[in-house]
Amino acid sequence: MLVYIFIFMILLLLSTFEILFKNKKIVFINGSVLAALAGFRYRSGYDFNNYSNFYDELNNIGDVFNGSIDAESGYLFLNYLFIKLGLNFYTFVLFFSIISIGMLVFYVYKNTSYPSLILMYYYARFFFARDMGQIRASFVSILLLYSLKYIKKKEPIKFLLVVLFASTFHITALIFILAYLFKNYFPQLDKKNVLLLLGATVVIGVIVQIPNLYLWAVPYRYIGYFTNPTFTGGKWLLNPVLLMQMLIFLGAYLFSDIQEDKQFAFYHKIYFLASLILISFGDLATVGGRLSSPFATYEMFVAPYFILSFTRNKLLNVFLFLGFTVVIFFIIFIFSGDYVFFTPYDTLLFE
Repeated sequence: MLVYIFIFMILLLLSTFEILFKNKKIVFINGSVLAALAGFRYRSGYDFNNYSNFYDELNNIGDVFNGSIDAESGYLFLNYLFIKLGLNFYTFVLFFSIISIGMLVFYVYKNTSYPSLILMYYYARFFFARDMGQIRASFVSILLLYSLKYIKKKEPIKFLLVVLFASTFHITALIFILAYLFKNYFPQLDKKNVLLLLGATVVIGVIVQIPNLYLWAVPYRYIGYFTNPTFTGGKWLLNPVLLMQMLIFLGAYLFSDIQEDKQFAFYHKIYFLASLILISFGDLATVGGRLSSPFATYEMFVAPYFILSFTRNKLLNVFLFLGFTVVIFFIIFIFSGDYVFFTPYDTLLFE
């Protein structure tokens, strides 16, 4: 576990340097560290063995499309290309990590003032579950960042092309179509609309907890997520993740000028969908969590904006944000017990 704390301290230090020296290019060092951490791991993180098995089970091109392997065709086809090139699974993991983290770094570098701060928050909040775990979900959530410009420009065809491509890596990408509709066809988030949406999703959340009403419409592959107690024991409105997301959303909404910043108001609006989806799926924690994941990504923009504008003293705000990120890291990774899935950290570098 110490290696992860050490990496966090490096990111924190480099983020401080970025602010002091006003050099955004430092984020490329941070990104390289994270790509190496995820890319050179050896059987560390949950889902590693599952993805390794997918790789080993690919015998021919037919396995990419015939549904015999429980993964999307785009992801499997990329696996197949590596196999045909004679490369092993560990090479694939390194490549996939570089691509995913690389796309994230490039986006935050181009679109934010302090990208290292955002990348540090991403590490504390999302990195382990995604880039060290559900790597397809990570790739998709990051790729969808590049669809935002088509939402703003109201170019539905280009937007759908990005979403459809992303869905060949993880089917949950299709839920992001809601972002286009919510941004362009739903009114501004005034207090009345926020309360209306929260009330409506609570009603939906109650109905969803009566599966007999809709199981007939659920594809057989996904039935277990709606009936197996392993996946249906969520705490719904008392879900700690939901509570945290609502605190961040409402904090930014009520105590910052985020609604006056067009770009961050956009992130804020999309982020709200994460909470609405979690509420809508009641106690179906796994379904709600996975479908809300692409929208929850925008917390890495909303939380820094909120904390960094919390007072009129910019230096104090920076310290508050660094402290807040430390708390998030310890809650999400250590106090939750998730660290057990990632320790010990074994790496190919010293094999």
